[in-house]
Parts: sequence; C-alpha cells; structure tokens
Amino acid sequence: MHITLIGKYALWMLVLFVPSQIFIGYLMAHKGSQSAKHYFISGKELPLLLMFFLDFASVLGVGNFIGYAGKGYEIGLSQFWMMLGEQGTKVLFAVTVAGIAGRYAYTTFNEFLEQELFHDKWLRVLGGFAMSIPMVAWIGVQAMGLGTLLAVVMGIDPVTGIWIATLTAVIYTAVGGMWALVWTDVLQGGIRIFVGFLFFGIIFFKSGGIDGIRTGILAVQPNLWSFGNTGFAQNLALLITPMCGVFTLQVWWQRCFSAKDSKVAYRGFLYTAFFAMVMCSASIFMGMAARVMNPHLARPDMAFGWLLVNWLPPVFGSLLVVTIIGADMTVSAAFMNSGVTLVLMDVVKPLIRGDYPDKKLIQWARWLTFIFGLGSVWVALHFPTALSAGLWGYTFTGGGLFLPLVIGLLWKDKSGKTCVTKNAAIASLLIGGTTASVIQYVPRLFKMFGGGIMPGLALSLILTVGVSLVERSIQNKAARAAAS
Repeated sequence: MHITLIGKYALWMLVLFVPSQIFIGYLMAHKGSQSAKHYFISGKELPLLLMFFLDFASVLGVGNFIGYAGKGYEIGLSQFWMMLGEQGTKVLFAVTVAGIAGRYAYTTFNEFLEQELFHDKWLRVLGGFAMSIPMVAWIGVQAMGLGTLLAVVMGIDPVTGIWIATLTAVIYTAVGGMWALVWTDVLQGGIRIFVGFLFFGIIFFKSGGIDGIRTGILAVQPNLWSFGNTGFAQNLALLITPMCGVFTLQVWWQRCFSAKDSKVAYRGFLYTAFFAMVMCSASIFMGMAARVMNPHLARPDMAFGWLLVNWLPPVFGSLLVVTIIGADMTVSAAFMNSGVTLVLMDVVKPLIRGDYPDKKLIQWARWLTFIFGLGSVWVALHFPTALSAGLWGYTFTGGGLFLPLVIGLLWKDKSGKTCVTKNAAIASLLIGGTTASVIQYVPRLFKMFGGGIMPGLALSLILTVGVSLVERSIQNKAARAAAS
C-alpha cells in the first residue's frame, strides 16, 4: 500500500476527527430517542442557522466534489446542464415547495401526498418503497467517491475504501437520528465552506483562472469547451433528470418538515442552493483543470484526488481529505436516515402496525440502517462513476412521482380537490418510474434515449392525465345516473 504524505497527515487528523463525530452522535442519542418526531425531524424545532447547515451539509457531499470534478474531466462544460438541473432546481424548490412543506410536521413526502392530495394508503406504501431506492443510490455515490479518494491519497483498494466509508456512516447514523446530523453538520458545514473555497482558489490560481483552463482544454481536448459536446438528448437528460429528482427526493422534504416554520424552510434551502451552485460549478472547472494537467487518468473520478495530491501543500491537502471524509459521513447519514424514515413511516407503520410505539420504531430504524448500508455497497460496486449512480436514483422517483406531484398541486376542481386520482398516481409511479430506471441502467437503452427520464416522463404524463380523465368521466356518469 502506497500512502502519500497527505495521506499520512490525514490519518493522524482522522484519529481525532472520527471519534469526535461519533461522540456528538452519542450526546444527541438521548434527545433523538425522545420520540419518532425527534429522531426523524428534530421535533420540528430547527431555527434558520441550524436549518442552513443541515441543508448545506446534506446538499454538498463527497459525490458533488469528486463526482462533479470527474464529470468535468470526462465531458467538460456539458456537466453544467446537470449542475443547473440539480443545484439550480433547488432554488425553484425553495421558492415553490419548501415554504409549503415547512408548514407541516409530516415525516415523509408520501405522508404529505396521502394527507394533502390523494388520501390513499397504498400510494403512500408504494411511494415509500420506491423512494427508498434513490436513498440507497446516493449513499452508494458517497461511498464510491470516498473509496476513490482513499485509493489516490492512501493507496487503499477502492473496494476496501467503499466498505470503510459505508460502515463508518452506518455506525454514525444509527446513534442519534436527525439531532446527531444537525450538530455534526454545523461543525462540518463550516469547515467544508472554508476549506472548499481555499482549494478552489489555489487550483484556479495555479491553472491561470478560467482563461487558463480554457486555453489548456482547447489544446488538449477542444470539444470539452462546449456545452453541447455530449449531444442534445443527453444534455436534456442531464438537465431534466435531477430537476425531477430534486422535487421528489425525501431528504429535502424531510429537512423542510424539520424547520420550525415555513419561512425558515424557505430561507434555509434558498441560501443553501446558491452556495451549492457556486461550489459545484467550481468542481466542474477543477475536473477540467485536471484534464489539462493530466489527460491520462485511469478513471475520471480520480481527478479531484489527483489535484489534491499533486497541487496542494501536504498539511492543507490532508485537511481537505478530512473535510471530504466528513462530507461523506454527513451526506451518507442524511440519506440513510431518510431512507429508513421512508420504510418505517410509509411501509411498516401504515401497512403492518399503525400503532407501533415510538421506541420500537427507533429500534427498527437502527437495524434498517445496516441494511441500507449493504444496499449502498452493491450500488457502489455496480456503477462506473459516482454521478451515474446518483442520476439513476433521481430517475426512478423523478420519472414516476414528479408529474403526479406537480399536476396534482396545479390541477384542481372548483372545490379545491386535486383532479389527479390515486390510481393515476400509482400507475405513474409503477410504470413511469420503472421504465425510466431500466432505460437509465441498461447501456444500450441509455444510448438510444440519452437517458431514462424523458421516456419515463412521457409515460407518466399519459398515465397521470389519462387515467385521471377516465376515472373522473366514470365517476361523473355514475353521479348523473344516481341523480336521475
């Protein structure tokens, strides 16, 4: 095992850093165990400062640093389509949905759909199961990113790194629930902002800024300095897939439900979105800078780690390594917590035992965390790059639930009741979501359609509107017949 000087320094820092995170989780274990509401949504007590750091640490993880740099290395400026779709949509989410969600103390997105739109237990159950799949995918994204980083700076086999990353997140998440996430996110979020901007500043300076990166890319791989180099279909999929996924991702809704009121939910998410857009854009340029300096890396996801090892002073580079490991911990913990929340509150509680006591639910949550960890390892070992796994996760829920949500909120009758029926939403979820995810996963189909999101959305639109119109027509005929 070849370990770099940066890796050696980072190991010493981790001796202090990792136990401190687990200790914070231990301190919060009692508060998180007070009730399911405290474990899953922090008792709906979070003020703006805590809300911002909870959002920020969950939004910007190792997958965003390493994954975005890797895609910048691989496809250049075309990665900005995904940045706009994923990070830009968070601005739209903040101004359209976050404030609405912040009014409620629900635990899941599907509970919101059941109580406010469709009033159907089975849609909640199916939605909870379906939406837990992207949670596993995004945990896998974090493990892939950290496994790659550990391979570059410490010489650890990537598979071993994936297991280390996953087990660390599992132990940390199972301890204190959402309250543990809140206080570790405050610490790690502040470090991430400071160290991240220092890293970007150093690499930009050494690359000659954007002009220097542009000149180098045009000399090495000219097509990467184009927003259209991957083709219209794939660019559209890079934009639309995360856009739909963000609006239906449990982790964002759960954070809004944790805010003490709608104004805190809106502001916390909006401020986070702007920070994330800036930092993810910088990560893309970092990957392009790495392409100029070393166009022969074995894998695109190695770009961030290569820059870290070769262009940063050892002490600062080791601090960045620890920061990235912290990012992995917080984002993995966030998605594990959200995935477990979906299974317990949308499947177990309404379907198996609606009267489960909170203490029992929290015990289940801790065991389910380990199952989610195993699933994330499978994802990490079966996708070529970190963001390919993340996009697959977005595709499933985006293709099946985005349009029932949007159309359901906008298309209402005179009484204010949604015109989208529960059967239409279920059909969209099962057929649209499954179709989109299969096309996204199978290389031949992915190449044919440029991604799974557009075929999934087309089916979802037809099913959401078509089934609703048919059912409403049948109901109207039955009502007229009964009246006559």
